[in-house]
Amino acid sequence: MPLEFYILVIPFCVIPVFLVSLDYLNKSGEIQRRNYNVIDFDKYVQRKVEGDIVDSEIARLLDINKIVA
Repeated sequence: MPLEFYILVIPFCVIPVFLVSLDYLNKSGEIQRRNYNVIDFDKYVQRKVEGDIVDSEIARLLDINKIVA
């Protein structure tokens, strides 16, 4: 009797936990992939100010202090 009980009960306990864990990992990975694609324009322009002459002129013309999010 105990062997049959373990054979029936363990899969029904382990499989849902495994599926919930996979779903959590999938959602957290999706959130991280979305965050990698986000570009902060102000930081981008500020980094470009330190770049070559063309980049610094573009940043000066944009006047990054007046950009409102």
